[in-house]
Amino acid sequence: MDRNVAVVVAVSIGAAVAAQAPLNSRLGHAVGGLPATCVALGVSFAALLILTLVSGKVEGVADVGTAPAWAVIGGGLIGALYVGSIVWTVRALGAGGLTAATVAGQLGAAMLIDHLGWFGVDRSPVTPAKLAGVALLAAGTYLVVAE
Repeated sequence: MDRNVAVVVAVSIGAAVAAQAPLNSRLGHAVGGLPATCVALGVSFAALLILTLVSGKVEGVADVGTAPAWAVIGGGLIGALYVGSIVWTVRALGAGGLTAATVAGQLGAAMLIDHLGWFGVDRSPVTPAKLAGVALLAAGTYLVVAE
């Protein structure tokens, strides 16, 4: 995928994700936090299953045993933790505060992952410019979350 197209796609998905927390929180008000998480992830699973079937890629699921167990389990557990946590944290932080805090945590962890080359990513050392970006994001997060 072209880098510019990837940026547009990522920003667009990021904008859509901003609506995920308030939607799941509203569902949580109706059915409870954990049931809301189950429903949201169940809808996600059903949508992806249909997409996998329609795309003709269902045979790839049989290859799951070739991936390391930590990769098979880790991503799914993190997704469940994220979806489960936003049901409650959006109520305290608002959609903007939750998004700012989540992005700050993601960037900090991503820089560490890149720097150390964890999970099979190419190493990308931390630089003063990257640290400045994290500091600016941290300051922005503080300004968004602080009352």
